[in-house]
Amino acid sequence: MGFLVNGSILNSDISKRFYNRKEQENVFIDTMSIENPIKKVYPGDFNPELCTIPKVLNTTIHPLVSSFFGLGNDRIITRYTKLNPQVDVNVLRNCLEYEPKFYKWAGADLFNVIDSNAKRQMIIIESGSSPAGQYAMPSLNINNKRQNGYKLVIQTAFKQALKDADPSLGELAVVYDKASNEIETARYAAAISEETKEHVWIVMLQYDARYEQPIKWENQIMYIRDQDGAGGHNKVMASKSFELFNNELSGSGLAIRFPETICNVNKSEISSCIEKMGGHEVVKVPYGRQGVYTITNLEELKGFFDASQHYEKFIVQSLVENALWSTKLYPGKFYHIGTVPDRHDRIFVNDLRIMVSADETGFHPVAIRLRRAHKPLPTYLPNDSNRSEWISEYERVIKIDQKEFDIIGLGIDELIDAYVQTVLSTIAIDKMCQKLLVNNEFNVELYHTLNPDDVLISELLL
Repeated sequence: MGFLVNGSILNSDISKRFYNRKEQENVFIDTMSIENPIKKVYPGDFNPELCTIPKVLNTTIHPLVSSFFGLGNDRIITRYTKLNPQVDVNVLRNCLEYEPKFYKWAGADLFNVIDSNAKRQMIIIESGSSPAGQYAMPSLNINNKRQNGYKLVIQTAFKQALKDADPSLGELAVVYDKASNEIETARYAAAISEETKEHVWIVMLQYDARYEQPIKWENQIMYIRDQDGAGGHNKVMASKSFELFNNELSGSGLAIRFPETICNVNKSEISSCIEKMGGHEVVKVPYGRQGVYTITNLEELKGFFDASQHYEKFIVQSLVENALWSTKLYPGKFYHIGTVPDRHDRIFVNDLRIMVSADETGFHPVAIRLRRAHKPLPTYLPNDSNRSEWISEYERVIKIDQKEFDIIGLGIDELIDAYVQTVLSTIAIDKMCQKLLVNNEFNVELYHTLNPDDVLISELLL
């Protein structure tokens, strides 16, 4: 999903309007299709009650989570440095008050783990722009005022862009692909409309080559093809940016924590790379949301090689394991803590997504989302490849209320740690963006040096 400021409309004559009612929760977005990829929202269409999935609709946020969102960066700095006295308080403050040039809205997925010394910590698994997850977040009540993350993103990350936009040059639009979360797409568009007091277009890009795209670009202006009725992911560049920023943070007591990662691995080198790293790894296609292969046995390795692969280079990353799978904890590896055992003494892997936005005052936590795996974490390393996958099923969402939040066993210090890790990863990627885009010119040579996948480069240069 992406936001557009000052696009232009061709033959604008859509007159159908969506009015918010509970019984119409998904009517608006459901009417969008390959044949009908464009809609409008208007001021007044934003309804906080329709911003979450039904499972979350009537929940009250857990007081611990509400307390975290009410802390503010000053108290977060005080608490974090109290627990981590080795951290340079000035460096941490500079990070939390950092104003990104490009990467003003981001999210990170984290695991709650222990290392080989049994030290508990939050680690980054992935970081990306335009993060989904607002649908799982109940409204906050801060200073007796209900707050919603959709509007906070618009009022912070996009405030300056909206302020500087010249309305005479065009109109506002939210552009998304089919892989994006459709509930949130409509809600962000409505939040923009509410904030700007003007209508906003929602445009679904076509994923079927038989259909013409509803947009076109001319002279750096996007035009919408009105016929009457996406976040970026490059795991290689993210990993490289983490390494570079960690070098910059050296000596400050701060660092982005993430599993051991080897980038730009040729397919022919995958087997030897996995063997050298210990045999339990994750192979990732670096681009997009798909293509993650857990490798713990020959059957799973064969499954990777049998799958058709479009790109030339891959990422090999150390698998976060169950500590019971081996007789000792190995330096450099991380081990799942998982949920609190249920009544059947089962533990489930869960992840935490922290979403942040930034403005001239620095970073702000926007929302969190929790999920758990479909199947419990096995006590013994399974011999087959029949394990649960991380997919966007609303049923796997852990509600952030008094009934469900406590099962993940996280306290406010873990939320603070996750927030700091998310901010550091966001700064790292923003600094990489600044290296790659100088004077509005994209540095293809540097990009190719860091990410030498000729198939990807050829696509970018089309």
